[in-house]
Amino acid sequence: MHNAGLIWQDPVARLHKMDKLDVRILHDILESKATSPLDLDVRKPLSSVARRLKVDENTVKNRIEKLRRSGFLKGWWVAVNPNLVGQRMAQVWFDVGSSAAKRPVIQKLSLIPGVAVIKDLFGSSLCVVLFYDSEKNFRRTTELIFSIAGSKGATWMSEPFPACEIALSKDDFRIIRSLQKEPQRPYAGIAQELDISSRTVKRRIRRLVDGNAIYLIAELNPRYLSGGIVCGLLVSHEVSDNKAESEGKIGLHLEDGLLFASLDDPHRGYFAFITENVASVQEVLDWTLAQEGVSEARIDIVQEVISLYGVYEEQLEMLQKGSRRG
Repeated sequence: MHNAGLIWQDPVARLHKMDKLDVRILHDILESKATSPLDLDVRKPLSSVARRLKVDENTVKNRIEKLRRSGFLKGWWVAVNPNLVGQRMAQVWFDVGSSAAKRPVIQKLSLIPGVAVIKDLFGSSLCVVLFYDSEKNFRRTTELIFSIAGSKGATWMSEPFPACEIALSKDDFRIIRSLQKEPQRPYAGIAQELDISSRTVKRRIRRLVDGNAIYLIAELNPRYLSGGIVCGLLVSHEVSDNKAESEGKIGLHLEDGLLFASLDDPHRGYFAFITENVASVQEVLDWTLAQEGVSEARIDIVQEVISLYGVYEEQLEMLQKGSRRG
């Protein structure tokens, strides 16, 4: 069934009050060296995070565990590069008639093929992350979304993925499936499950990461964050030549609260960050709009993130079926 694995919030999780070190740890894990979604290392060692932040490795480990216990960091997921199955990814922002209408709209959106994430934004807005295989399919999907939401239009940005030309073997597929829900699983555990050597597991995972075949998804749950607000800043640029410079300034301005940035769209950039209160949200928006080269900007407070992991399972199945035919 499509979109199996609809993830709702855990009612037993406790609110967590994040400090700057928590944000820096998450940013270091989530950051992308070339602003690409695939630069997130599936198995980035905590020791390297600790060295960069100049803190003890146990401190990093304990902070991450607290984030997980609180429910703010629900966990990780490994997915395959959508280019391998001829798909692209985009984020789409749109309005719903009223906040009260959101829940039935979200339920219907979760059934649309290709929809991987639904973000419930403060007020009457929603955002979806979706995969599509052609411009025609993208138009059809967005038209369906607008029809369900009662929206007349939207803002969207592309999320390009790097090229991937490596062929996946039977063992590669088995390793990805083993990693999919538990990316930090020890090599020895994977090796024992699959009856191959730990050295082979380590070598193949390194090849998959270096070849841009797999990437890491972090699921954050804003509902369980206390003393802070999770926000998404979408910035549009008048001239693409000024884009990198202005985005660099924005990243520095958000540095203490920046979680990650998606900057590969030729005309837009997206920054996920944590700030203290609503007043600071408006300050960030005003400052951003005043920057040279910025034509438009919007900030949304993210209330809830709903992940539909069935999409990633389907992509892996599509890739495996194509490999069998080949």
